[in-house]
Amino acid sequence: MAGAFAWGLLAASSLVLGALVVGIRAPGPRGLGMVMGFGSGVLLAAAAFELVDEAVSVAGGLGGTTAGFFAGAAFFTAGARGRRAGSAYGRRNRTCAAPRRARRR
Repeated sequence: MAGAFAWGLLAASSLVLGALVVGIRAPGPRGLGMVMGFGSGVLLAAAAFELVDEAVSVAGGLGGTTAGFFAGAAFFTAGARGRRAGSAYGRRNRTCAAPRRARRR
């Protein structure tokens, strides 16, 4: 019982530590995006590996499960790349940015 409490306390301390860091210096949009991307990737990985373990035990083999896992990863990656190609990724957003000043000649 004490061990479970200690692990729970350790996990909960990350919330307090994060609040202290943000209280000292708030992250910019790029840093916030990186943290959110990392968190969503960890969540997707945990869900995928949990499902893969169950699929192997239900299917009784690793071949079809491995092929399906990599096909899903390829589909997900292709969708992310296609979405990035059609967006303003890497370009200046002209609707929200302040206008540039004209250069003097």
